[in-house]
Amino acid sequence: MDPSRGLCDKNEDKLTLVVDVIVEEEKLDKLNSDPNKSNGTILMEIDKLSEYSREISRSERISETVQIKGLSWKIVTEIEIEEENNEKCLGFYLWCTAPTAAAAEGDDWSCKFSTNFRIVPQKSGAKDFSRKLTYNFINHKPNDFGFPNFITFSELMDEDKGFYDKNEDKVTLAIDVAVNERKGTKRKLAIG
Repeated sequence: MDPSRGLCDKNEDKLTLVVDVIVEEEKLDKLNSDPNKSNGTILMEIDKLSEYSREISRSERISETVQIKGLSWKIVTEIEIEEENNEKCLGFYLWCTAPTAAAAEGDDWSCKFSTNFRIVPQKSGAKDFSRKLTYNFINHKPNDFGFPNFITFSELMDEDKGFYDKNEDKVTLAIDVAVNERKGTKRKLAIG
């Protein structure tokens, strides 16, 4: 090792290597953008959470669409009222639709998948608040499912829990989706 070439420090007897991982990042980006991938995560930030929590019941927010296994997936949140305590809750749902061409043609399809609904902590050391479900959508109409009372707003906005940062006034939601089986989107034949 020749110190004059900058590969090692003769005073500290160590070698410094710089590795370029751009190729790996490109592969990762390509994998994440693949609409036919079997697994994916849908993320949604709700900014101005304190304002949203004061809105009327059924007020909703919708995330950007993510393609997983050729289907369109979104997070939908709604303000729900817990009947027992009459307290506002965050309704947290997953919405899935068939490819546009299949829906337009009325093709039947089904999708069996597993999910993990999560609130991503804003505070270091805090743990996710999560619930898991396995579900099966059958038909060509938009489908949604989830939790009408996922968490109360008072619990969600309790800074000690670590889900909410009062200074940033936001919360980050995530749904991990693993598609186990997808069938359909075949053209129906009319006989007769």
